[in-house]
Amino acid sequence: MRSETLPWPFLIHCIWLGVMGVDASSWTADVPSSVSGLQGSCIVIPCSFNYPESEEKPSEFTGIWFKDTNDVIYHPDSSKVFTDYKGRTELVGDLRQKNCSLRIDPLHRNDKGPFYFRIEIEDHDKYSYIRDTVSIAVSSSPDPPSLSVREEVKVEEEVSASCSVSHSCPSDPPLLTWSHSGTPSVQSQQLTNGQWEVTSSLTFTPSITDHNKSLVCTAAYMGGKTVKRSKILNVKYAPVDVKVEGVSSVKEGDSVELRCSSDSNPAAHSYRWHNSRGPLPTTGPTITLENVTRLTEALFCTAINIEGQGQSSPLKLNVEYPPEIKVGSACTLDISMVTCLCIVDSEPPGTVEWSLPAGPLPSTRVERHGSVTMVTLQRALGFLETIHCNASNTQGNATLSFTVSTNDKMLMLYVSIGIAALVVVVILIPMSACLLTKKGSRRSDQPVTSKQDVDTAKGAFLDPSTSRKEQKDSSSEIHTNYYTNDHLYGNMEAEEDGDPYECVGGDDAVYANS
Repeated sequence: MRSETLPWPFLIHCIWLGVMGVDASSWTADVPSSVSGLQGSCIVIPCSFNYPESEEKPSEFTGIWFKDTNDVIYHPDSSKVFTDYKGRTELVGDLRQKNCSLRIDPLHRNDKGPFYFRIEIEDHDKYSYIRDTVSIAVSSSPDPPSLSVREEVKVEEEVSASCSVSHSCPSDPPLLTWSHSGTPSVQSQQLTNGQWEVTSSLTFTPSITDHNKSLVCTAAYMGGKTVKRSKILNVKYAPVDVKVEGVSSVKEGDSVELRCSSDSNPAAHSYRWHNSRGPLPTTGPTITLENVTRLTEALFCTAINIEGQGQSSPLKLNVEYPPEIKVGSACTLDISMVTCLCIVDSEPPGTVEWSLPAGPLPSTRVERHGSVTMVTLQRALGFLETIHCNASNTQGNATLSFTVSTNDKMLMLYVSIGIAALVVVVILIPMSACLLTKKGSRRSDQPVTSKQDVDTAKGAFLDPSTSRKEQKDSSSEIHTNYYTNDHLYGNMEAEEDGDPYECVGGDDAVYANS
């Protein structure tokens, strides 16, 4: 087999590439071709470099950054820095660790580059990485954050939301804040091409008031610029604020339609109506009550959706009706005064007045207890008077008349006198037990001090019929003693000596014979 001979030009080219490849790999820099930064904020250009290492460790490194115009934008000797960059640039990398990262703060609109790095190693060599340049894309406003949260959340259930934003300033990242209270936590991580990302996670518990409200995440950058991102919360909850709505007042006998309303998400899909006695047959959001009366009971409604149910407070209809003068209204008499009471039930409560045929009378007292009005009148009466109780409200009128005559008044007077006389008689009868007798006379002839006599006498005054009955059973002598004064005193003889009258034994003698 015959071997082929390679052409000399080709061999020379390969040798040259190999030599150059080794040298090129020794002096290298790793920077992104472009980085993005926010005007007014800071930016860090990530940079790492390599150089041919010798057996002896270098004692000192000097890192320098240039603009493509050969203007120095960073140098350890600030006097060598171009005026526009003085005080704004800083080498944040450790050159001994081959880190040449540069910080520009604040970033100006014209800081676009391209820029490159140069290394100077004492007692070794110097090299400018002019092939490894980086440009800056300067923006006047940041991009809005990225916000994520569940599309549907439930009331009182814990929810987690996250908000992220990218930036180029790891030493002063944007501050993320939330519009909702909760527990936030912040994390940061480095991305590629000189970018970092900061993320805030919020754990919160939504309420009913959060429904259809925006959850807002705000990113505030160094330099004062802010951006926001928001999402509408869709909060699911059972019916609340359930109530029965309708007219506030209705006339007795009319019909009325009532509606059950509620706040819920999703909307209520069914309803239940009931009163104190139990459920009603209606299942829709409205109910019609026929022939309403003052006794119509209060109503409740219950609204139901997939999240639960809610019940209303009771609604008691305000049923209006004309005045009714109730049983118990009357006038009562004493000797010199008449007292009249008029009890009126009406809704709304109206006016109740007293009047005579000649005109109105002022009431003595007025009391109100709900729909019932009680009006009292007191006055002295003439020989014959008719008193009227007049009641009225927006629904009608009612009148009741009371007639008080002289005969009624005189009857009361006679009854009062008779009672007084009876009291006097009851007091005086026991005194008749004291025998009025003449000393030395025949006491046994007229036994008027016996208990039977006293009882008979009492009966004569208290009950005439009883007196007459006892007259038949008693001797004519006793009857005469009590009813004929002439006989009573005719049987007594005057005594010449001493007191002609004597009480024998006092009260004790009266009852001693019983």
